[in-house]
Amino acid sequence: MALFISEFKRMIKTGEIDSDTLLPILNLDENQQQAMIEQLALAPDNVAYDILSFLMNTMGPTHPLRARLYQLTTDRAHINFKFSLILINHTNPEHPGPIIHLIKHILSKETNKDLLKDIFRAAGRLGMAFLVDDLAEFVFYDDLELRKEAVTAMERIGTNKAVQRLEQIAQTDKCDSDVLDALTFLKGNRKATPASQPPKKAKAAKSARSQPTTLNSAPTQSAQSQPTTSHKDPCKENVRLLASPNIEDRFKAFEYFSDKSAAVAEALHDNLNTQTPDLLGNLLLLIGRTIPQESLGDLLALTEKPNLKNSVRFSLYTALSHYPELESTAPLLKAVTDPAIFVSMAAIRALDTHCSDYVVAEIRKQIESGTKAGETLATTILETCAPRLMEALMASDTFSYISSNYLESSAPVRAIDTWIRILEKRKQISSAKKFAIIRENRSRTDRPMVVVIHQSAPYLDVFSRLIHGCGLCARTFSRPQKALEFIVNEKPAGIITDLLVGQMRVNDLAPEIRALYPADEVPLMVSSLQRHLDKSNLSSIFQTCGINGFWEFPPKPSQIKSLAEGNSQVQILQ
Repeated sequence: MALFISEFKRMIKTGEIDSDTLLPILNLDENQQQAMIEQLALAPDNVAYDILSFLMNTMGPTHPLRARLYQLTTDRAHINFKFSLILINHTNPEHPGPIIHLIKHILSKETNKDLLKDIFRAAGRLGMAFLVDDLAEFVFYDDLELRKEAVTAMERIGTNKAVQRLEQIAQTDKCDSDVLDALTFLKGNRKATPASQPPKKAKAAKSARSQPTTLNSAPTQSAQSQPTTSHKDPCKENVRLLASPNIEDRFKAFEYFSDKSAAVAEALHDNLNTQTPDLLGNLLLLIGRTIPQESLGDLLALTEKPNLKNSVRFSLYTALSHYPELESTAPLLKAVTDPAIFVSMAAIRALDTHCSDYVVAEIRKQIESGTKAGETLATTILETCAPRLMEALMASDTFSYISSNYLESSAPVRAIDTWIRILEKRKQISSAKKFAIIRENRSRTDRPMVVVIHQSAPYLDVFSRLIHGCGLCARTFSRPQKALEFIVNEKPAGIITDLLVGQMRVNDLAPEIRALYPADEVPLMVSSLQRHLDKSNLSSIFQTCGINGFWEFPPKPSQIKSLAEGNSQVQILQ
């Protein structure tokens, strides 16, 4: 295998690629082909395009490595739009889900006329009906070539929606012979059938609805059955409550949407451009809980939106980390070195869930760059306890060197735990024992312990890092019951949680904690992304429940240190 990898690296470097040099790849065993794909992730675009085109054409849909090739091509396509042509030719047009967002994004951003024409032609050839609206927009552009290609593509797609859009265009000043010819052709190939005619009953109802009404006329039966404007839409009303200054209103909205995945997806789509960060952030929190598949395109669109607040971006990457599959991980890569470390950690956690060859190759390049940013990225991955990324990056001597030094010197115990589990999985028993001794020695310190309770892994990751950096020991729990079982036996220096943990409100959790320890002995702090709340309302709830104070997420190190110093004074909205 070493000889093959060496030769393949040479091919990538020299660019000496043709069907004769690539053909032997098909005769390799699966392990060798997998090693080849890992090297391919590092290849320059021009070389990678030719190799991926060859492999996608020759490795059929049942090949065990086909999914990895498709994912690698998709990741490349989000950075270099030319790769989308490979995907288009290898995607089932009846089930185009994996590339819908990508192609729509390209059509909104790309300026290369030749590439756009290639996509238009492929859309027409493959009958990609999901692109009809996007193609229709190009008919209104001044470029005559693109207009003609867009009309031709819509004609070849030929769905009812394509006809409808062409008819609408025909009523504008953009109507020309191409539009009229397309309509003539499509209508000539369509014969009206009895099934296509509206039923008489429906016609009658439509006629009744169209009758004018006066104050003196009696309403028709169909008019009586229509909803009146006096009734509020419960979905819209609860969307409004998500940004209410009253925390109880927000709790009610969370409860309403907790089992309404489709409604959450629709609400997010309708509010992508909202200027209310609390609303967008809370919709993203609900997306992470309900995981509607139809929201993926909107989430990826948000990753490309400039000027989002850091709190919203944290919620966005946290939501993406809950999805078992993504169209592409490329849009998340730019966030792994974000100056806001808590945003970076959320992005890393999302990428760990979707650890593709391209992601590993790009992160590896940054770590091996020899810069301080590369070293920081490596240690942040360790602090995030991202096991898939950590294991994949072990092949890098630079990452292994940075990791070993950091784990031996100052890494949190939970990072050492993750490293040990990876070593044991890889049967590196002696190395695992070495780090087990380090973990044991670091666990023996008399540092004050802080308990953190939250269902979100990125939230726990951020607090673990902050608490460790303050010289304290963090114990993190995703379920309140597990945390309560722990603190019954071990008294912490303080407890940190959110306003809502899973389905449990903090004013329900706090009395259970206070039954064990009074507020002056074990401070209970709330740290949340919720903003713009009524301070007096929140203060009243906190004082009633024995909650010591509120920190915005993430808090300042000085605030965390105050727990160890016994500062239990109420700090509402500090």
